[in-house]
Amino acid sequence: ASSASSLSPVSSLLSHDSSSSPPKPTKAAAPRRGWSCGTQGLVLVFGVLILSLVIFMALPSPLCSQLHIGCRDIDVVVIGAGPAGSAVAYHLAAQGKRALVIEAGGPSQMATGGEAYLYKNLTAFDIPLAWSYVAQLPEYHWDVHGDAILAKVVGGCGVHNAMLYVRALPENIESWNMSQWWRWQDILDQYRRLEQYQGAGETTAEHGEGGPTVTSEPIYEDILGQKFLETTEILGIPQTRDFNGPGMRFGAGKYHFNIRHGVRDGAAATLLIPSLRAHPENLALSMFTLVDKIEFQNAQNPNGDGHALRAVSLSGVDKFGNRWSQPLGTKTKLVLAAGAINTPSLLMKSGIGNRGIMAAAGLGEPLLELPFVGKGLQDHPAVGLVFEVLPPLTADMASVYRRFTNYTQHGRMKDYPTSFGYPGFSTGAFLYSGIDEASFQGEESVNTTAAAADDDDDEYSDPNYGRRTKKRMPDLQLTVFPIMIEPHIAKRTLEITYDKVLVTVAVVTPRTHYNLRFAENAPPVSNRDDDGPLWNPFLCWRGPPLTQPKPPRHRFRSPVRRQ
Repeated sequence: ASSASSLSPVSSLLSHDSSSSPPKPTKAAAPRRGWSCGTQGLVLVFGVLILSLVIFMALPSPLCSQLHIGCRDIDVVVIGAGPAGSAVAYHLAAQGKRALVIEAGGPSQMATGGEAYLYKNLTAFDIPLAWSYVAQLPEYHWDVHGDAILAKVVGGCGVHNAMLYVRALPENIESWNMSQWWRWQDILDQYRRLEQYQGAGETTAEHGEGGPTVTSEPIYEDILGQKFLETTEILGIPQTRDFNGPGMRFGAGKYHFNIRHGVRDGAAATLLIPSLRAHPENLALSMFTLVDKIEFQNAQNPNGDGHALRAVSLSGVDKFGNRWSQPLGTKTKLVLAAGAINTPSLLMKSGIGNRGIMAAAGLGEPLLELPFVGKGLQDHPAVGLVFEVLPPLTADMASVYRRFTNYTQHGRMKDYPTSFGYPGFSTGAFLYSGIDEASFQGEESVNTTAAAADDDDDEYSDPNYGRRTKKRMPDLQLTVFPIMIEPHIAKRTLEITYDKVLVTVAVVTPRTHYNLRFAENAPPVSNRDDDGPLWNPFLCWRGPPLTQPKPPRHRFRSPVRRQ
């Protein structure tokens, strides 16, 4: 009886002995309302999962990166975060395209995440006077042969150049004869959209005012530059107020610079970084990521003729030296903006280019032979002329640069002199060499009005710039440096003196062409990808700029000896 009492009513009935007295009738229990504890727990778990899914759907970045669900292909991958890559990313983001910019180097200017501070929140890349100094820091540059100085940072060579802002001329654009959409008026409109002109004078109307990039007159005028302009005027050389003004390229004058209130206004700081902040859902940047090969496959040419290739994957090396490989979406487009040297190099390492150059480098047979890849490159050959001068002509610059080199040796600056906001020179001239029979012939070189233009095939007419003769463009550029800080010269001498000045004479329209050549016995590109993908931005989109490793803090050292 005691054991039966512990059984359920049904169990009690099943265990009843017939010899015993019949059980007393019992009242049926009322059905239990609601869910059992187990059911409630199960519903709670499912509720949490559904809520989490809703939250993840509202925040697609974690969902995509963790679960590979709901991801979209990137529209465009841009290789290179220099001036060209920054400009491309700027326009893509404005058009609502999803784009990833890949850069082999790390941050440079403060706006790009650089931390090599020289003054408060300014890095050496931000300070205009430091341009020659940073151009000689090997940790921020590619190791290439010859005199080429190629920056390996976000911003590219736009973070170590002299910040000169000199537009192309109408003749330059028209001589290319590229297409009906690549005409001088179109390019001039783009210049004006880009500019935020902060100069003065009669040519203000020829510049843009609301663009992202500042163009300004020098905020500091050195004594030598002033004397140079006085001397050229005495010699009868025309004085120009604006080298970018209509018909004003020929002559001597002050340069315009991409400097905003004493700080370098590079393309990365003005175009790329603001776009990353304004469009985090569409634009991302991956630093310290080297792309050394593009994998191609045969594809159907949309025009129905010729040989077509489609990029299907990228591979390269991460900052730890490990290889990575990443497939491209079927609709993802690829923009190579790795610079004049690294772009053709990447193409040839990927099987596209000049057969002879590739064979010499051990890169094998090309998938697609394009004989001019890596050939026909041009630069502005320059000669540096050094003159001894009386100390008063360089006294101001000597004081400024001594102060600057003192800070590079002993730590951060306590203040920021106005003179540090200019690049160490301010004046120059565009002249004719006379080497061509149609060169400068007195007043004939000066532009006339558009009404005087005729149909002569040897001339170009533009309502804004008047009549020009193509053969009479200035072909020499003179720049006056109060001290020898031009980086190619300084790279050789490693010596700054204040009793000598430098005048560089550069060929504006050179006839010399250069070819890319790989280092002797260069090994072919490895196809290894054993370590798998380093990141998967095409399947795992994170929205905001990709998390970047912080670079080591740089201890500044002066690269020059002072006398």
